[in-house]
Amino acid sequence: MYKSIIAVIVGLILIRISPVAMATNPIVTHAIQEEYEYILDNLRNAIIGRGMKINDELHASDMLNRTAADLGFERNVFIHATTLEFCNALISHQLVQANPNNLVLCPFTVSVYVLTGAPDTVHVAYQVPAAGPESEGVLDEIEALLRGIVVEALE
Repeated sequence: MYKSIIAVIVGLILIRISPVAMATNPIVTHAIQEEYEYILDNLRNAIIGRGMKINDELHASDMLNRTAADLGFERNVFIHATTLEFCNALISHQLVQANPNNLVLCPFTVSVYVLTGAPDTVHVAYQVPAAGPESEGVLDEIEALLRGIVVEALE
């Protein structure tokens, strides 16, 4: 019962911290007033705590900020931006069993970033996967996994 109460509270908090997702938008984002490193560490812990290994940490802001001027961009979008790549073996097997073309949906990713125009807000985003009707059940599992990781990281 304690976990149910916590889940309801977290759900209400997430509504309050502005989820920016529309039915037509496959990208789900949440914004929160918190320290970037704190949320990044929480994401790592939420992934590892589910028995998964983080395959890579992509430091997008480093690359984008380093190359912006050379490519003619006058402003940097991010202060910090990192994408975590990870995989769940069971779900990945289910995914490719449903359709081998679903391999392109692996690995799963969650991004955390801070915009230059809003340095006090941390954003966390993931993409809701899409595939053919034969994959619907496993796609729901992936989305639930990603949502659960983000909810835990924002607690």
